[in-house]
Amino acid sequence: MSAKKLKAAVVMSGCGHLDGTEIREAVLSLLILDQQEVNTTCFAPDISIPQVINHKTREAIKEKRNALVETARITRGEVYDLKEAKVEDFDLLIIPGGYGVAKNLSNLDENKGTTTVIPEFRKLVLEFFDKKKPIGAICISPVIITSILSKKATIKVTIGDDKTQLIEKFGGEHIKCDTELSIEDETHNIFSCSAYMREESLFAIYKGIKHMIEGMIRKINKKD
Repeated sequence: MSAKKLKAAVVMSGCGHLDGTEIREAVLSLLILDQQEVNTTCFAPDISIPQVINHKTREAIKEKRNALVETARITRGEVYDLKEAKVEDFDLLIIPGGYGVAKNLSNLDENKGTTTVIPEFRKLVLEFFDKKKPIGAICISPVIITSILSKKATIKVTIGDDKTQLIEKFGGEHIKCDTELSIEDETHNIFSCSAYMREESLFAIYKGIKHMIEGMIRKINKKD
């Protein structure tokens, strides 16, 4: 358990892995933070989702949905506009994965190795980085974090097996890592785990996220 009541900001991007936040990664993150007695506040951008996906057929559908409203499905209504997140209110930042990170929080272009990140998310990540507060990136999230921080540092992260060298395209250094584990960039306070970048058991996903979050908490308590 944490030595004191820490506070975590968890940034989501909708509900569902194909057009928002990966639900299992989000719920597991919230569970583990609760197990560690960390106070948690969830955030999402108040924006329209550019492409809504039917999760049964995996096809795009003509619906209008809002990322903040959809995120409330996961958080049971307890979610705030991402613009309200302030780095001084929190000890650590967690970003679960899902295509919403690439499509809603940013505009990822894997072929060109570029991405445009929405201002409120970019600002929050940069503030946590500058304050040297731990950032935990899950699944596809390390790609976006690497891109945001590429002009400041070469970040070491994992998305499991990066066979297409995606992390390198976005200015980072990839470290291969088992699903049940996570890696830490000790210099830059960036933590990451692969989660559903690999199709493995829910328990393996849980253990990887748990390993990451517990590592972040140990780092904070060691510093204090």
